[in-house]
Amino acid sequence: LDALATAGIPSASISYRLTMKGRGFGCNIPVEDKRRAVALAGEDLEDALTWLEGQQDRKGWPSQWVAAGSSAGAETALWSGYVHSPDRWAGVLSFSGAVDASAIPMDSAPPLLAIHGQCDALVPIGVDIHHFCPADSPGAWALIGGPAWADSLRSVDVPASTWTVCGGSHRVCTSALSNPAVVDSVIQWLLKGGREEWNVLVDEAGRTLQAGRSSCPQPCN
Repeated sequence: LDALATAGIPSASISYRLTMKGRGFGCNIPVEDKRRAVALAGEDLEDALTWLEGQQDRKGWPSQWVAAGSSAGAETALWSGYVHSPDRWAGVLSFSGAVDASAIPMDSAPPLLAIHGQCDALVPIGVDIHHFCPADSPGAWALIGGPAWADSLRSVDVPASTWTVCGGSHRVCTSALSNPAVVDSVIQWLLKGGREEWNVLVDEAGRTLQAGRSSCPQPCN
């Protein structure tokens, strides 16, 4: 947020209900409990947006906002931005997040920027089960990872960009937040209103892979 402020981009950080505190999001947690936790966090996010929208008379405050989050926060932002209230957001920024597999891409949806580790073992980068739980477990929640959701949005002509760390784990949800190259890309994406589309592939050391490559060179273990 300090980097955004330096670039002249106002931002706000919120606290939301942690209804699964002490229980977690493991394979023994029923899918409906997981969905409810994300929805309640999304309600808090939208309450915060309502307050921000009420402050538009303040000098320098924007009239539109982008929902952003990391890990569970990213799932919250994606839920609000593409399931519950897509008309309220100017864009969505996801660090290692995913959306419910039942989500339907709409051509009126906001632009997306999805940052994700290719080998995330908690939140899938593609279409798969949360935490890769057994299909017959109570917590087998089918999700669409940020980069896969970006493909879905492009299919209905919604701008979507991705930054994929080949070989990267779920730790990308925090490491990317302080990566100068990611931060600069996020700033440029915000300043251009998410209208440009691009896909970046980097290795775990942050080196950009061959230009034009559409997927990571090595599969995950």
